[in-house]
Amino acid sequence: MSIKTNRSLERLRARAEGGSLYAQCRLADLYLRQETAEGHRSALPWLRQAAKQGDCWAQYELGRAYQGGLGVPKNKRLAMCYYELSAAQGYDSAQLNLGILHANRKGKDRNLKEAVRLYRLAARQGNRNACFNLGLCYELGRGVPQSNAQLFRWYLKAAELGDSEAQRIVGYCCHEGVGTRRDFGMAAYWYRRAARAGDVYAQYNLGLCYREGEGVPRNHRRAANWLRKAAAQGYPNAVQRLSRMDV
Repeated sequence: MSIKTNRSLERLRARAEGGSLYAQCRLADLYLRQETAEGHRSALPWLRQAAKQGDCWAQYELGRAYQGGLGVPKNKRLAMCYYELSAAQGYDSAQLNLGILHANRKGKDRNLKEAVRLYRLAARQGNRNACFNLGLCYELGRGVPQSNAQLFRWYLKAAELGDSEAQRIVGYCCHEGVGTRRDFGMAAYWYRRAARAGDVYAQYNLGLCYREGEGVPRNHRRAANWLRKAAAQGYPNAVQRLSRMDV
């Protein structure tokens, strides 16, 4: 670290010690970016000071620290407390993580309806993982009645936000007519997006689309190429398909 950087850090520390919320968060972020145990520990005092001043990001990061044991012993109760403070201010990542904790609690403490409520709040802000979790809840009927229309709606939102697993699921829904009308063209479109991101099942399904000419022109070479990609990831169905093709 250069002298100039050292001096900048000392000025930032002085501002943080003087109560500057910006400086406390900035200093904590610099330590967290080190992605080391020492960095996490060094960030904690500044996160606590910022959290006391009501900063939702600092509250969220403290929740993450206690949930994951990052610089502190794991403590789900404290994690939930800090997530609740942050979530109440509308911080979508805190809403998501708090929902996950509610959904994963044991026995009578599990609260799937509260998890769904929190997922919905985060999803409405464009949180991709929350959209996916809502799709899963509607798929399995966890905290909400099972609904193909709703599972498609939320998986589609996650897919549009770039979630490759959701893209593959949306492709399947379009192919089979689950929660939407059957549309082979859209199925191939979503399989392709997921396949390009490395989703092995999407690569396999896209290979079959080219093999059968579903939603795309039949193309033996492209079918084999996508099946090879899936086989290279160890997917046995792709290996079997390839063994039956003249490639």
